[in-house]
Amino acid sequence: MVADVARLVGLLLFGSFAFISFLDALADDGRGRWPRLAVLPPPGFLGVLIVVIGGLLGFCLAGYTGVLLTVTNRPIWADTSWLGVLFLVSGASTAAALLALVGRRRVRESVTGLHALERFDSLMLVLELVALVALVISLGGMACMWLSAWGALLVVGVVGLGIVAPLVLYRRSLRLGVPSGAAASVLVLLGGFLLRIVIVLSSEGI
Repeated sequence: MVADVARLVGLLLFGSFAFISFLDALADDGRGRWPRLAVLPPPGFLGVLIVVIGGLLGFCLAGYTGVLLTVTNRPIWADTSWLGVLFLVSGASTAAALLALVGRRRVRESVTGLHALERFDSLMLVLELVALVALVISLGGMACMWLSAWGALLVVGVVGLGIVAPLVLYRRSLRLGVPSGAAASVLVLLGGFLLRIVIVLSSEGI
């Protein structure tokens, strides 16, 4: 009962801060003119406070799905403690990819910001690959049963298209100036979606 109440309070707090951040983003983009929101953007104290608290709540929520799966008794999910880390890193990666993809409509004004998102996403992709390898190793003998059925989708879809290919495209975008960042962002989103399909549905087939 206490745990359920705590989860409900956490979701309400997260939703409140997310909604305030959304309104602030609209005002900052010129789509909404609310004078009271002028105190929200950093470096104002209230803006920094909202960013910090919202970031902490978002951090917890991003890894919550993986942690929730880990405490079940389902095969694969209960056989590793790396799901929370993997979902957290993957969530950060897909979020950066989505922001970079949406931000390209203002590319002339925010090239530096886009490159910062691409560098951050590249780091998250490397960490995601490390977490995925650690997850497979932690499964031990169960990994063979898991990969035999879902290995092709995991290797080709998640690792190949969702991690390795975007890293190469991000490198070309950052170092060579080739406009390949948008394709990389799309592949990251696809890889994140396929990762969740593999993790969630693979347990049903074992």
